[in-house]
Amino acid sequence: MFKLFLKTKGAIGRRDFWIGFIGLAILVMVYNTALRYLSTSAIDENNMIGFWLVIFGLPLLVFMIYCVFGKRLTDMGRTRWPFTGAIVLEILVIIVLMLAFGGADYFHEFSQYDRKTDIDPVRQQAIISTYQAQQAANMHIIRPAMLIVPLILTLWVGLTPSRKSA
Repeated sequence: MFKLFLKTKGAIGRRDFWIGFIGLAILVMVYNTALRYLSTSAIDENNMIGFWLVIFGLPLLVFMIYCVFGKRLTDMGRTRWPFTGAIVLEILVIIVLMLAFGGADYFHEFSQYDRKTDIDPVRQQAIISTYQAQQAANMHIIRPAMLIVPLILTLWVGLTPSRKSA
């Protein structure tokens, strides 16, 4: 498991990729559950578990995903650039979704104020609440749309045959 999740060198076949992918999916679910629990539980201000979990856990998860996908791409005879491209594309999808579902209005509302102008806290909260309501009302579109790029990458990497050895 150490070699699969924490070593960047090497290559893995389709079977090992799917084993690693399932392991990663379980880790991500546990990580998200832990963050959700820590954000809703009554923790005093001095407890920094959630903070440290994000600071160290998120980069570790991204690195583990990079290791599994990167080794599979190597086995397919590819560089790791498709993985990097998928990350960039996912960031762009998130930005577009954010802007399409209330973000553009959110920025427009705040852009009416000068940087040095103090915004009335009631007005500020109203703008934020409106944006959050638009996001919440459209989560049935946003969540599936955010899964398209990772799903395509995963299926491509997981179903493509290994490169034939010379």
